[in-house]
Amino acid sequence: MTPPRQFRRLRIALIGYGDIAKRIAQYTPAHGPRLLAIGRSVRSSCTTDGARQIETPLDHRADPPRYLAWNLDHPKVAQRIARVSQAMIVLLPPADQHPRNANYDWRMRRLACAIRRSGRRDPIVYISTTGVYGDQQGRIVTETNTAEPIQQRSLRRLDAEFSLRPVGAHVLRVPGIYGHNRLPTARLAAGQPALIASEDVYTNHIHADDLARICWIALFRGRPGRVTNAVDFSELKMADYFDAVADATGLRRPPRISREAMRALGQSGGVHPMMMGFLSESRRVQTTRLHKELGIQLKFPTVAKTLEDFITQGVPSVQAGLTKSAKRRE
Repeated sequence: MTPPRQFRRLRIALIGYGDIAKRIAQYTPAHGPRLLAIGRSVRSSCTTDGARQIETPLDHRADPPRYLAWNLDHPKVAQRIARVSQAMIVLLPPADQHPRNANYDWRMRRLACAIRRSGRRDPIVYISTTGVYGDQQGRIVTETNTAEPIQQRSLRRLDAEFSLRPVGAHVLRVPGIYGHNRLPTARLAAGQPALIASEDVYTNHIHADDLARICWIALFRGRPGRVTNAVDFSELKMADYFDAVADATGLRRPPRISREAMRALGQSGGVHPMMMGFLSESRRVQTTRLHKELGIQLKFPTVAKTLEDFITQGVPSVQAGLTKSAKRRE
């Protein structure tokens, strides 16, 4: 006999099962809420209704998530998610450009419509980006600043916020995510340049482990429709960040060039377009809501502190690791 709803385990959908979702799964208490990991699977094809269930656990937790390989672009999948879940953490990147409006995130619009039709007000956390603030020319930005996105991906993120906040989503605006295994070492090893100090931009950060904790706590403490900047206390310019990572990992600091030279390099394909987008925006994002409203104390409060720990732990030089990898390829 099926137990009454109030006695069943809470079903939380992790929509977009990437690195952060897997970290969230590690924070979930064993035999606590039941996790539904929803994402694409390159190893399996979808059925005609856009769904295929895989029972094989993907991690070694005592109570691993149930993985649902669902085609998130299929029209029926949003309704399916709204039906099977009782809470959601949405970690999907923006949808591809809509054929009629490049600024629409039609995937999140479809999900919001399915949630509205369900008639429920389940807890929802949506992972957005601090890119929605646009270029603030190095000024301090808080949650009360007006969103002024200039990049198309950020415009679609803001559209997703507009879709999900009315159905109760708590929005986390997230900057650049880093971690002990998420550092720009490949860029440094390739000798990619950075901007000179007088033309450099401010960049913002959050450690991947802290972000996973923030997502989990916001699901239970976050106010519906509220926005929180999920940022640490770092106040770094981008080239200074690259220098700090280079020093901590034993790599060479990047050469500094002017913005004009960087723009020419971008036009020739020497710098990725996404990086050029980052270099066109400068802001110092801050938050009080993360601590006062969600009650979160960051484990990694600054990039500098994290890199100090990185060195203290005696992590082998990344340069040595790259050399060994190159020899193996030979």
